[in-house]
Amino acid sequence: MIFLLLDLVLIIVAARLLGGLARRLGQPAVIGEIAAGILAGPTVLGAGLSAAIFPVEVKPQLTALADIGVVIFMFLAGLEIDRDRLAGNGRSILAIAVAAFATPFVLGCAIALGPLARHHDGNQLAFPLFLGCALAVTAFPVLARILQDRGLFTTRLGQLGLAGAAVVDIFAWCALALVFASARPEFDDHWRLLLIVPLVAVLWWVVRPVLARAVTAERGETATVLVGVCGAMATAAVTEWMGLHLIFGAFLFGVIFPRSQRPRAEPGAQLVSSLFLPAFFVVAGLRVDLSGLDRAAVVEAVVIVTAAITGKMGGTYIAARLCRLDRRTAGALAALMNTRGLTELVILNIGLTLGVIDTQLYSVLVLMALVTTAMTGPLLTVFGVRRPPPPELGRERPGTPPSEGRTTPAAPT
Repeated sequence: MIFLLLDLVLIIVAARLLGGLARRLGQPAVIGEIAAGILAGPTVLGAGLSAAIFPVEVKPQLTALADIGVVIFMFLAGLEIDRDRLAGNGRSILAIAVAAFATPFVLGCAIALGPLARHHDGNQLAFPLFLGCALAVTAFPVLARILQDRGLFTTRLGQLGLAGAAVVDIFAWCALALVFASARPEFDDHWRLLLIVPLVAVLWWVVRPVLARAVTAERGETATVLVGVCGAMATAAVTEWMGLHLIFGAFLFGVIFPRSQRPRAEPGAQLVSSLFLPAFFVVAGLRVDLSGLDRAAVVEAVVIVTAAITGKMGGTYIAARLCRLDRRTAGALAALMNTRGLTELVILNIGLTLGVIDTQLYSVLVLMALVTTAMTGPLLTVFGVRRPPPPELGRERPGTPPSEGRTTPAAPT
């Protein structure tokens, strides 16, 4: 217990320091937080020192805390999805999202059967599907944070980016569910997977209206946070029992949670997540060992990064131009959709836990997530989307809604 408490303090402090450093460099905080995890692993500290700081007996406990952080994070990610926005620009959003998902997904499947064939685990379906998901996902919460920092929420670019990323992530979770089903042949109760349909129906038509009446302003902020966190964990437990991952349930509960209570639920949920989520970065970083990459892995890294960028940005740009966006806006949208960040790490850890990918490929894919996320800010500047000047004292940042009745979400990192 002593090691666990000390490690948790070390993790939180390191994540805050490096996350703040990343922000000063114009990057999302998640870049620094992921770097903190990698620094704690064998890549920098070496296997011996890393094991001394994070003993084997502490890792299962850290993993449990990390799972709690991820559950709350996925609840917040679902909470960020603007259901009205999805319905408002349906055709353009759907066209852009399909292209932004399908192009890198197909490229991911292709390289899984070609240049990455040596990592094939023998599962003819799970491995290529997983690589497709890994390249196709967009980090919705990190993208929201970037838009918030640049005051772009009220612009058409911001609306298309957020809504498109939300749809892409929904596609990715659906595809990942197929990976789960095919990668767990030992799971005897496959009939439980069919319960996802009635679960979604119950959540939307029964739980959502009940929450809308039960979670009111009279209940207070504390009660709202408790309902959100407990509901996310309970729904996560249901999807875990069904044979899916706990992230699905937490994400679904965030989607159906009353949007009128989002300003009340977010601060408390973010506080809970900020306490436990850094443990996820360290657990993820402890599995990364870039020092063990051979020449073939370096070539594979180049192939993966190239396919990820080309597929995501190329597909998004072409679709945006077909939707009659000008070149700069289409390019900026492509840069936004190329963001991966924490959502990518969640998916990669699932793949490693299931045994769909090995440790070396996992390390390369984490590197891809860092590169593509770090590219977003500089690319936005190239396409003419510059960071706004700091707001004057007592004045709101241009493009940022006032704090009363806020519609701009404070995205988790």
